[in-house]
Amino acid sequence: MLQTKDTYDDVPYFSAAFVDSSPFRLQAVVTFLNIKNKSLENARVLELGCSYGGNILPFAIHNKNADVVGIDMSKTQVSIGNKIAKEAGVKNFKLIQKNILDLTQDDYKKLGKFDYIIAHGLYSWVDDDVKKSVLKLIKNVLSVDGISYISYNVYPGWNSFEILREYMLFVSSDESSYQGRLQKSKDELEFFKNFLRMNLQNIQNPTLRDSTKLLLTQLDFLKNITKDKKNDYYILHDFLETCNKPIYFNKFIKEIQEAGLCYLLDSTLDDIFNSSFGVFRFDEHIEKNYPKRVQKEQMKDFFQNRSFRKSLVMNSEILGSNDDFDVQIGIDEISKLNLIVKLSKKDDIFYIKDRALNSSFNDVFERFYEAYPSSLNMSDFKDKDTQNVLYAFLELISDVNTVIATKEFKKLDYVVGKTRLKEDIRGYVRYFANADEPVILFADALNQKVELDTSLAKIALEFDGKNSIDFLEKKFDKDSVSKVYSILQKAYFFESF
Repeated sequence: MLQTKDTYDDVPYFSAAFVDSSPFRLQAVVTFLNIKNKSLENARVLELGCSYGGNILPFAIHNKNADVVGIDMSKTQVSIGNKIAKEAGVKNFKLIQKNILDLTQDDYKKLGKFDYIIAHGLYSWVDDDVKKSVLKLIKNVLSVDGISYISYNVYPGWNSFEILREYMLFVSSDESSYQGRLQKSKDELEFFKNFLRMNLQNIQNPTLRDSTKLLLTQLDFLKNITKDKKNDYYILHDFLETCNKPIYFNKFIKEIQEAGLCYLLDSTLDDIFNSSFGVFRFDEHIEKNYPKRVQKEQMKDFFQNRSFRKSLVMNSEILGSNDDFDVQIGIDEISKLNLIVKLSKKDDIFYIKDRALNSSFNDVFERFYEAYPSSLNMSDFKDKDTQNVLYAFLELISDVNTVIATKEFKKLDYVVGKTRLKEDIRGYVRYFANADEPVILFADALNQKVELDTSLAKIALEFDGKNSIDFLEKKFDKDSVSKVYSILQKAYFFESF
């Protein structure tokens, strides 16, 4: 039988960085909600199931007075992750090889208290006893006003994915190796897809036809992922893992409450900005029959067929005698946030990704459009109508593609003798310049992906404050230098000196 620990050692999980779990976003959320929290500069951050540490290494690099720790049971990943950090010169970062089930009260004391705890891609993929240990660990080492991020698969959305998972487990059950299971699953998924497409043309029953369409949609989604071998780790650990137990949101709430924790909101801020459907008869019905926020969220999961959640939880003591958090959103709260928004523009309409924005606030959006990748705050719009600016900010914050932080982020131009590639991240960039197959995602301080491959990372190291752009364009090709320059600006990788 294939064991979970062996799986992660033999086919390691590529260590990506996730914006929603970044301490920058977590701090912004609690600050936005008027909840006291620890400054990021000297915060203690813990990630459970950290893999190589790629999700927390960017934060450690950009906050050298913070203490960043990761725990994972994979000896392979912990060893390599520590080596990457050491060779990059990162001294405030440490990965610990440990099974969470084996942690004792003495271990909790040695770990100390943490202001931010991250458990991404862990909770649904462990047995119930490990889940309890995860929550027990969080309760014991989370500081009084600390915040924890827990992501997990949820029903009902995962029901159709579960059919595909069980199919993949069944067709690959005779394979003894991980790569064998992966390849057999990919082959049989293609066979399954071809059958569904053919069969769809002959189905007369409308109910069966609709359910087949849904399954085919999920299968196409999965097939698109399997095309790239870089996603093999995801397929193995999400669909072929020994354990994958999605949970209904309301049952997750019961589990954290039993552990002495409480639910704050989803990291996407859906609880605030998408708390209703905008249709009176549906919203009225839910408000009347399911008045509690947790009930409303569960109803939304049913109606929207949600399959994944990113919940922020805190110590239940933070509520005091209250049953829930009382959130008031106004100018004072919005003014605490800095927004980074990448907009596109067509025919006087601004877009975030493919979503059109309200043209009534175009004067505000225009300034964001011109400022990117610099962040903007309400204070940057003192010359505008305050109410209009507030509504524009609310529309931007409600979009998952908007990055929020309490810290200001400014792009810097590269000028010889004045700016350079940040000294603190040179070792980090050097890793990607020398790694043919990186095991961690290249990310900026906010956990946004940095699109530098090996050759471009080597060029990035040449932006040392001494080499001019002209010199670099002669040494390398002009287009590559221009591309690297733009990427470094957008990643906030330059510093004045």
